[in-house]
Amino acid sequence: MKREESLHQFLTEPIYCILGEALCLGRGNIETARQVIDAGVKVIQYREKHKSWREKYAEASQIAAMCHKAGVTFIMNDSVDLAIACGADGIHVGQDDAPYSFVRRLAGPDVLIGVSTNTIDEIKGAIADGADYVGFGPMYPTQSKKDANDVVSDEAIRYALTQNDMPLTCIGGVGPENMAHLYKEGFRSFAMISSIISQPDIGAAVRHMRDILSRAAQEG
Repeated sequence: MKREESLHQFLTEPIYCILGEALCLGRGNIETARQVIDAGVKVIQYREKHKSWREKYAEASQIAAMCHKAGVTFIMNDSVDLAIACGADGIHVGQDDAPYSFVRRLAGPDVLIGVSTNTIDEIKGAIADGADYVGFGPMYPTQSKKDANDVVSDEAIRYALTQNDMPLTCIGGVGPENMAHLYKEGFRSFAMISSIISQPDIGAAVRHMRDILSRAAQEG
């Protein structure tokens, strides 16, 4: 999938699913990805911190192939080499990972690149670098990421919602209990881990969240 197509999908699909096997209720990443795709989610990120390179490559290659067949944008977390090796549509990097300029040079012009941000300065930095989108958070306390930053400040939220130079997805404690509030504040993309992959019925969970967003949109 070309960068423009991936970015369009990011902009039009409100649900952004992040995979992590430890939270998949024993299903494994590949089966979980299959259920997420079947649920109609169009943006999936693979995030594994503790598996070997070969283990991650074996899984990510299969998931990337599934995503490409289904027309789903597949994003690799952190690893530029893994993203290139498995043919990912995008790469998501954190503040401590390789800088955007280096990732772009290695990945080439057709790969979507996102950057994690927590502060106004980090958002400004991502914009200045030319990243395609930012992940912004955590919005709320979360147990899904053990290395999560502090919850974003009200000032950073105001800035994130008023800048028009960079699409963003909010992350961190996001789920059905707060999505309507976040939507009414102005957020349009919601990155989630446990609210999707830790649910017994992923399809039902995704449908429920789409209903919440649909009602929020109707209410203005």
